[in-house]
Amino acid sequence: MASGRVHAAGTHARTPPTASTPRPPEVFVPRPRLDEFLDDVPTTPVTLMVAPAGSGKTAAAAAWSERVSRSLPPVSVAWTSGDQDAAVATLVEAMRCPEQPDGPTVVVVDDVQLLSDASRESLTAILTADPGSVRLLLIGRHDPDLVPISAALTGAVRALRVDDLRFAPDDAADLVRAHHPTAGPDDVAAVLEQADGWAAALVLGSRALAGSVDIADARASLVATRQPVLDYLLHEVFETLPPDLAQVLLATCQQPQVSAGEAALLSGLPDAAALLDQAAAAGLLVTGYRDHSVPGSAGWRYHPLLLDLLQRRTAPTGPDWAVVVAAHHRATAAYVDRRDAEEAVRHAGLTGDLDLQLGVLREFSAELISRRQTEVLGNVLAGIPLDIRSRHPDLLVVQAMLLRAQGRIDAAKAATDRLLAIDARSLRDPVPRNTEAQLAILEVWQARYGWRAAAPALDRAALVLGCRHDAEVSAHDLTGLSPVTAAWLTLEMAYFQTWLGELELAAIHVQDVTMYAQQIDLPVLTRSTLAGRAVLEMVAGAYQSALATADAALLVDVEALPDAAAARIHLSRGWALLQQLRLPEAEEALDRFHETPSGVMDPLLLAFGRLLRACVLTAVGEAAEARRVLDTRGDVPERLPRYLARLDRLVRVLVAVAMGDLTTVDALGHSMHAIGAPVEARLAEALSVGLSGDEPRAVRMLTEVMPTTPDAAGLSSAVARAALLHRIGTPGAVQAARDLVPDLLSRAAPQELVWMLALGALVSPGFVDLVAGHAEGPDPHPFAAPAAAALRRMRRSYPDVGRHRDAGFGDDARAPLTARELEVLEQLSLGGGNADLARALFVSENTVKTHLASIYRKLEVDRRVDALRVARAHGLL
Repeated sequence: MASGRVHAAGTHARTPPTASTPRPPEVFVPRPRLDEFLDDVPTTPVTLMVAPAGSGKTAAAAAWSERVSRSLPPVSVAWTSGDQDAAVATLVEAMRCPEQPDGPTVVVVDDVQLLSDASRESLTAILTADPGSVRLLLIGRHDPDLVPISAALTGAVRALRVDDLRFAPDDAADLVRAHHPTAGPDDVAAVLEQADGWAAALVLGSRALAGSVDIADARASLVATRQPVLDYLLHEVFETLPPDLAQVLLATCQQPQVSAGEAALLSGLPDAAALLDQAAAAGLLVTGYRDHSVPGSAGWRYHPLLLDLLQRRTAPTGPDWAVVVAAHHRATAAYVDRRDAEEAVRHAGLTGDLDLQLGVLREFSAELISRRQTEVLGNVLAGIPLDIRSRHPDLLVVQAMLLRAQGRIDAAKAATDRLLAIDARSLRDPVPRNTEAQLAILEVWQARYGWRAAAPALDRAALVLGCRHDAEVSAHDLTGLSPVTAAWLTLEMAYFQTWLGELELAAIHVQDVTMYAQQIDLPVLTRSTLAGRAVLEMVAGAYQSALATADAALLVDVEALPDAAAARIHLSRGWALLQQLRLPEAEEALDRFHETPSGVMDPLLLAFGRLLRACVLTAVGEAAEARRVLDTRGDVPERLPRYLARLDRLVRVLVAVAMGDLTTVDALGHSMHAIGAPVEARLAEALSVGLSGDEPRAVRMLTEVMPTTPDAAGLSSAVARAALLHRIGTPGAVQAARDLVPDLLSRAAPQELVWMLALGALVSPGFVDLVAGHAEGPDPHPFAAPAAAALRRMRRSYPDVGRHRDAGFGDDARAPLTARELEVLEQLSLGGGNADLARALFVSENTVKTHLASIYRKLEVDRRVDALRVARAHGLL
């Protein structure tokens, strides 16, 4: 039976799908007093049945639920077990729904002592909020301590405890005779005396006498035993079981719940299901279940008393250890053949056979990690003695891979260090290829984080994969290598090659994994591959391609927790949205990026995340905070790959320009020469020169580098040149700037690089009007209108740099503004009304009005917004 499933009784019941319920034993003695108590369950918010194991709680409740589900009208009853968190959560959610016409469903929680804290809290919450909508029957060995005092005080709770569950003498005698029809008065009396009304003892005592050769001797032994009566009776009854039934019980006792297929597989007996059905029908501490949504399905759970006996007998020192070992060997082989990784590893762990475990772990551990089925791996490793686990390379590999998958980075690094130290010292025998591949994964991972040298790690990975990438062919030799392991190693290489700037090789490796991921159902691998591709496209400047890939990745494995793949997805989205100046969405992507635990962030994510945050801050007018972010290194490596160092300096130039800090712009130009970035250096120098007042010289400097710079630096240089021409303000320069706009838009359009166009607005605020004017003119570029709209949405709150307060109008007939009028114009650009201007300039409002009238006349406008537009276009602001 699947874990987490909701069990429900009755074909007429309004219950959740996949409903099943425990079946009462066929040998069952009704107890009117108990039935009367249970008949009030549908009208009582909480009913408790609390007593030790063996009291007959589940059997009584199962018989009641079967009876009422077939009554007219039927009572809806849903069953689950306390250890099934998912099922409990589903039922709690169902209880929150509006009340149904025929009354609420009775929810039975068996083994309530196994409830997790979360399940207990959810049940308490609904009892606190609306006890009237709840019908709970809680069955367990201990009081669940989940009923709020408010519900208890209102009489919403009824309880049946130990003494109430004991069989009355007459009912007890009927139960003994049901299991031992030929029992005489002395036999009945002996069983009743020892059982003391306890259901399990009554059943076992009667069966022990019924199965004995000499009933008188058996009766005397029962009366005289000094052992705990249940232990004695269990042993006596087990010794009388048919050998095949004993084989089934011993072989399956390590299963929390036994299905028909598992019973046959583990025991090796085709009729195992029929044997268990017979035991359940006889009430022999076996409870049968039927799943009403799956015709013909069956399952069984063993009573804790029976489980205790079976597990003592099958312990490594017990008499039947060989039976359980053989059973799990048989199951392991079957599940390996079926390629059921989780079951193969689980059953191999139960054999205690280290060689078998190693072989299965080598074959399936990568797949289990890829499916996030890591609990079974942890259980198998925990069952292997520590002294073996800490020295065996194969086990260390699995442990390190598992720790890394769980996000326990420090522990994974320590395990990997220990493993690679062993590898370097003493692995002289041939290492299985899958183990060698996992060693390579771990070494490349460490190198990617900067903990090991890059070249040896990549060489090892290339050797394992049989990489051949040259002018003639690009291929791998994966003979004898698990496809899943090979895919993860290839992807790990692609991540590292992206960081190193080896984008062509990274693209080849990502494509190889993509082709494999399309053929299998491994959402974790598919999502990680798409995330890696999105980052690769982002690094290559293909931002909108990265956005499409990242959006596709979001649709895969949607319930995944924040991890490195999520960080890659949201980082790629953030950069693409920034380019479009969709700033609220870029900020949201950045917030999602930072949800990822910092420990799983590799240097590439840390470096690009920091740059993205600085750019977003600059775009929303917080350049000083952006500089602080850039100056706070944190975990970002000091030495960056050349392409990333260039981008880092370029972003710093942007921030410095936004702040009007020309000294820093000049210093960054010199540092760019030092890292071998001549184009970026020339751009910084030109911006420093132009914003200091020599725009013509700056334009000449940028024109010299333009033909050789098709990349992002080239677009930035082209934007700066056009903005500086516009800043000069002469008719010829402004026209030259207008003529450059179509080229700028053609460069920016393929990846919608509006953010790079925004540099123009920092250099000359009128640059936005330049783009807008082109959009409104004849034969506009298709990207002009969306670019202008995005630029206009960008809030500008930076100081203007290097203003020409004495700038004239060239050939224009309009007179230049006076120094005082320029001061009024400057205050006007900061916003506020006439009173604000008057206070700032220490003049009266009438004086402000006079100056404004003169400014409007000279600029041939009649509104302040037009005055600001014309002034910016001519470099007066």
